[in-house]
Amino acid sequence: MTDQRTMKFTSVRVFSLAVALSTGMVVALNPAAQAQNNKANVAQPPRSVIQKLRDFLGLNPPVAVGGSRSSGDLRVCLLSPWPGQPVGVTTPVLLAAGPLNELRLEQGDQVLWQQRASSTQAIEGPVAWPIRPLKPGEIMTLKVRPRGASGADFASYTLRAADVDTLQANQRQINALGSDAAVWNTWIKNLTQQQVPQIAALLSSPKAPSTFRQHLTCSEQPR
Repeated sequence: MTDQRTMKFTSVRVFSLAVALSTGMVVALNPAAQAQNNKANVAQPPRSVIQKLRDFLGLNPPVAVGGSRSSGDLRVCLLSPWPGQPVGVTTPVLLAAGPLNELRLEQGDQVLWQQRASSTQAIEGPVAWPIRPLKPGEIMTLKVRPRGASGADFASYTLRAADVDTLQANQRQINALGSDAAVWNTWIKNLTQQQVPQIAALLSSPKAPSTFRQHLTCSEQPR
């Protein structure tokens, strides 16, 4: 025969669970709260890894905006792909420091792609590679117009894709690293100075943890 006290206790627990479910009090079943919690817990690279990235890549001097119609000494600091190095992945993330008015990819006299900001919303943060993948040895021009620059005033960067062997080797390394930030941390800690071109290439990959790119620095912030 079932004990009445046991039945009463079980009924209270079932009722309490039902109330929690109906009011969203159970955190594990609240998707919005879980997403916010995950965002807050994104792991930052250790200080030693950040310092090694900065020591290897050095300071990134901003490039002056060309043209004569813009007011002030406007400059742009490109963080991805890293300037001065071959583009070592076929679909690099586009990222510049500060708010932008426009991004363009050109080849010869042809505009392959462009993105313009609105009057109220600047372009900020990383932009996924917007066109077909780069071919080995291919050359394109990335034009960056910062907030406040006139319509014809850009900073220009030459993007030259690496050779086929380098692109394939970098992709194999990216696949091996996966998306685990801890694995990337260990890999960076074991890098040598001779691997600087590879680290610059891999950090521009869309599969690289975004927290690494957040810690790349310019010799001075663009105005």
